[in-house]
Amino acid sequence: MIWWVFVLGVLAILSYLSDVGILSSLQDLRIPFFNASIISILILLCLAGLLGRMLQMAKKGEKESFRKKIFELEKELKALREKEK
Repeated sequence: MIWWVFVLGVLAILSYLSDVGILSSLQDLRIPFFNASIISILILLCLAGLLGRMLQMAKKGEKESFRKKIFELEKELKALREKEK
């Protein structure tokens, strides 16, 4: 996930330099259908990838917490069954 952030940072710096006018060649590159610069589209795609990765990791974290809770409840159940005997 750190790579997504790194790429996004580089693209943001390039976008800024393009907007300021230092990299004027990047301003001329446009995608006709969207009427947007290539860097803007790349930033959008990186953000979408980063968001997707974060959602995937959040779901994975939920599963891990559920596994931990199930393990704890199974231990409690086993202790209660042994206590009954």
